Amino acid sequence: MPELFGWQHLTYNAVVVILMAVGLVIIKKRIRTEKALAVTVKITAAVLLACVVWNRLSVCIMRDGFAQVLPGSFCSMSSFTFAISALFCKKDSKVFHFVLYLGLVGGIATLVYPDFIGQASYFMYPMTISGMVHHTIMVFLALLMLMTGYIKPTIKKWYCLPVGTSLFITYGLILIKAFGYGDAMSINEPLVEGTPLTFYVAGVIFLTVHALFLIVWELMQKKVASNSNRLTRSEIKEKRVS
Repeated sequence: MPELFGWQHLTYNAVVVILMAVGLVIIKKRIRTEKALAVTVKITAAVLLACVVWNRLSVCIMRDGFAQVLPGSFCSMSSFTFAISALFCKKDSKVFHFVLYLGLVGGIATLVYPDFIGQASYFMYPMTISGMVHHTIMVFLALLMLMTGYIKPTIKKWYCLPVGTSLFITYGLILIKAFGYGDAMSINEPLVEGTPLTFYVAGVIFLTVHALFLIVWELMQKKVASNSNRLTRSEIKEKRVS
């Protein structure tokens, strides 16, 4: 039986961390043009979409039935939204400025603490492995966009996260009221069972940390740009002297 922090869970995480690191390094070195970067992002998004569809079909066939085929969690909805927006939206789209962060944080949290991992006697059970894989690809796509500048974090677009999250909550209410879901977007139950971490408590924490992250990111980018400009000016002076 797979267990949280058991050998199967830890082995999976170790393997995917290595693969993601290698993949990002290769992309950083080999991708030289905007067109090549866009193609890489869209291919990754297509893989993510296939993986989350695989997960939803597995859940419907093996547990919930097709009456609940629509994604009802933050992670599955983030995967769908992230994949589709990456396929069809332009670089630095406002959609990325909320769904990327939801996907990145939710994906990492799930890989660290996949509470569904013990739902069958083997790790490769379709509901389990498809859930792990789509969270992995979602994290990889988010890191890819951040690393390559496909999205440019800025405090000016902080508002996208609360607006997008509010739309997700509204969607969750529709699933509960109109489609008979027992819960959706953790509206009726905590994000982590047995804790006071409801969506609104987590939301306040997340929005605050996100704002701090954007401020620090912009300060770091300004410092890097300033150092680069100093080096450029020094090189120009040296050429003039020589």
